[in-house]
Amino acid sequence: MFVRRKTFKNKDGSTRTYLQLVENVRQDGRVRQRVVATLGRLEDLQDGRLDALIENLARFSQSTWRRLEEQAERLNVRWSKQWGPALIFERLWREAELDKAFEALLQDRQLAFDVAEAVFTMVLNRLTDPCSKRGLVRQWLQGVYRPQAEQLELHHYYRALDVLAEHKEAIEDRLFARARDLFWTEVDVVFWDTTSTYFEGRGPEGLAAYGYSRDKRPDRPQLVVGVLMTRDGYPIAHEVFPGDTADKATVETVLDALKRRFHLRRVIFVADRGMVSRPILRTIEEAGMEYILGMPLRRHREAEAVLSQPGRYRVIDEQLRIKQVIHQGQRYILC
Repeated sequence: MFVRRKTFKNKDGSTRTYLQLVENVRQDGRVRQRVVATLGRLEDLQDGRLDALIENLARFSQSTWRRLEEQAERLNVRWSKQWGPALIFERLWREAELDKAFEALLQDRQLAFDVAEAVFTMVLNRLTDPCSKRGLVRQWLQGVYRPQAEQLELHHYYRALDVLAEHKEAIEDRLFARARDLFWTEVDVVFWDTTSTYFEGRGPEGLAAYGYSRDKRPDRPQLVVGVLMTRDGYPIAHEVFPGDTADKATVETVLDALKRRFHLRRVIFVADRGMVSRPILRTIEEAGMEYILGMPLRRHREAEAVLSQPGRYRVIDEQLRIKQVIHQGQRYILC
């Protein structure tokens, strides 16, 4: 088989040329050309489509594969680094306008290193292969193609964390405003939850303290971290508390953030049963917010009253049945 040009004349005297894949066949003792396929107009194929077609056809050619394998054996790989994740994350970084946020927040400060690049690199590391800052510099960056980070040293990353802490609320506020423009028309349900993480060593004064450990390490000082999220699981704010802070004591902080920073018109506050107390409920109600809170069943008078009311459960699925009870003006869902 071979490729030939086939030219036709138009009525106005112009011509059009097609590329055809043809083969020679013998009919009645004579050799004739039979068109196997018309590939298209030549002028249309010359914009790159012909090259793409050749590359696709080459996949089915054994001789082409053998030639490529021979060429590959002669290649000497000097180095290879990971590049793709950085490209994708950089697009997300710019979509979130974090580059503009750092530029605006730091425009009046004279810093000897690129804070935004240090933060970008640390977050990229968290997303792909989390490790310590020392491990980031000594090992992880050696396998990542990120020329912008080549001038950064270990102490720059530590200093960037200080800058982040200093501008924490401003960055969160900007991210919230940007995400609302991109993804949400309205934020009406927010979830608040806390966790703890412990220190190897004494930890920072004022934060490191002994308390209830979710990591089952009561022998280590810890801190408590609370995260405020939308119904879609998008974090909009976080707070850090001393390690001996009870969950209930964190709620007032997040309620203040909701009122002071985010100016939400209608909020349904969702939290687990460890955060329920009479003063907390009054605080939420006085703030004009609705709430969905888990309730402890044991040693709770209202729970006993709700459980004692008659009524049938409604089947949601094989493992879940619910019943709604109205008690003293409050709506309870038994599951």
